[in-house]
Amino acid sequence: MSFPKLIYSIAVLVIIAWVLSMVFRLAAWLINGLLYVAVLVVVIGLIAQFISQKKQRK
Repeated sequence: MSFPKLIYSIAVLVIIAWVLSMVFRLAAWLINGLLYVAVLVVVIGLIAQFISQKKQRK
């Protein structure tokens, strides 16, 4: 393999690694955000269940 092709291949690999790291960062950000949404939904569900059980007792 000639030297310019080797340099080009290394540059392409570096760019691919950078793009993959950005994709993984985006995925981690989305998962982190969805985790907060899931916790909020669970808390609201528990409160709604508690209120409905309290109304049934009366």
